[in-house]
Amino acid sequence: MKLSRRSFTLLFLAIALLSLVPVAAEAGPHVVFMIGEREYGTEKTLPEFFEKELAPKGFTADFITAPTEGEARNDFPGLEKALAKADLLVVSVRRRAPTTSQLQALRDYLDKGKPLIGLRTASHAFHLRGEAPPEGHAIWERFDPEVLGGNYQNHYGDESFAITPADGAVDSPLLEGVELKSSSRLYRSGPLAENATPLLIGTLGENPPEPVAWTHHFGPNNAKVFHTSLGTQEDFAQPGFRRLLANAVTWALETE
Repeated sequence: MKLSRRSFTLLFLAIALLSLVPVAAEAGPHVVFMIGEREYGTEKTLPEFFEKELAPKGFTADFITAPTEGEARNDFPGLEKALAKADLLVVSVRRRAPTTSQLQALRDYLDKGKPLIGLRTASHAFHLRGEAPPEGHAIWERFDPEVLGGNYQNHYGDESFAITPADGAVDSPLLEGVELKSSSRLYRSGPLAENATPLLIGTLGENPPEPVAWTHHFGPNNAKVFHTSLGTQEDFAQPGFRRLLANAVTWALETE
C-alpha cells in the first residue's frame, strides 16, 4: 500500500515528535535510613552524606527518624512501608524498642536477603539492658551477634586510637581510597562471629586491638551486612570515613 504525500508527512512528524519525548531515567537504588540516637548526631550527618555522596548518583531515600526523648522515642513511623520498597537499610539506632510490627518488618526485610549497613550504636540498637519493652513494642537483644556479627562490650574513653587495615584486608574494594588513621572512643567489639570478615582494626595503647569495621552475612538468604563502630560527627568530617561508607553502599548492593 502506498502512502499519500500527506500521510507520509504526518507519519514523519509523528516520528519526529516521539523522538523529542524524554525517556524516563531508570530509578536508582532506594535507601532507607533508620535513625534513633541522640549521642552522635546522625540525624544530621546521614542526610548530609546522602545528599553529597548518593543523591548525585541517582539514589533516592527515606529517612525514618524517631524522636530523641519521650514515649515516642521507640516509634519509627512509616518504617514498614519504607522497607517494602528498600534496596538497602542503614541503621543508626541506640537502645530503642520499635513497635512489634516495625521490628517484624525489619526481620522480614533481612530474611529476604536484603542488605544492611550498621553504624556505631547499631550494635545495641534494640537492647534495653534487661528492661522490658513498652506494651506493643519489641526488642532484639541479639541483633549484634546474630545480624552484625559483632560482640559489643561497651567502649573506652575519649582517647584517640589508631586505625589500620586488618590482616588480608588491605586490597579489599571496601577500603579502596580510604585514608583513615584515627578516631576516638574505641568500641570493644571483639571477638567477631566466626564468619565475619574484619576490615579495619582500632588500637588504643596496650589494650587488645578491636575490630572497627567488618562484613557479615545473616539469615536464610545470606543478607549482606556491613558494620562499623565508627560514626561520630568527627568521623563523618573525615573524607576517608565518608569514602568507607560510600564503598560499603556499593558493596552491599552488588550481586554476589
